[in-house]
Amino acid sequence: MEDIKERKKLSWDSMFYSIQRIDLLIVAFCGGGIYICLETIKYFVEKQLVVDPLIKVTGGIFLLGIILNFFSQWFGQKCNEQDYLMCDAKLCDKKKLNKCERKALKKEIKKYDLLSEKYSNYTKALNFSSMISMLIALVLLGVFFSITF
Repeated sequence: MEDIKERKKLSWDSMFYSIQRIDLLIVAFCGGGIYICLETIKYFVEKQLVVDPLIKVTGGIFLLGIILNFFSQWFGQKCNEQDYLMCDAKLCDKKKLNKCERKALKKEIKKYDLLSEKYSNYTKALNFSSMISMLIALVLLGVFFSITF
């Protein structure tokens, strides 16, 4: 039984480690992609060539990926904050509360739980969106360079 509890804890920790790694990769790839797009635009301007709108759009999508990831981090923090407040309310000594106070505490716990779940859903959606933005931009960057050079 203890082995299963330890394995569950390790799986939980590994899950969050993976999410952190994905966030770092998204920011790194998007940042690098923006740099490549800006350098490519700079090259075209210096050579007095027409700048293909595809490279501008690609840079914009990379930027969108970083912005979405930023909001994902912010909503993740709000989710954890609400979860912390819920746990704090659950740890309240219920023996010292009268019936009315217990009812109010249950309502407060439910409020924190619902907010935590809402922010968690936002975080998941934004994480997925930032990952999709990065992947689309990478494909567009590949397409641009394969048809341009």
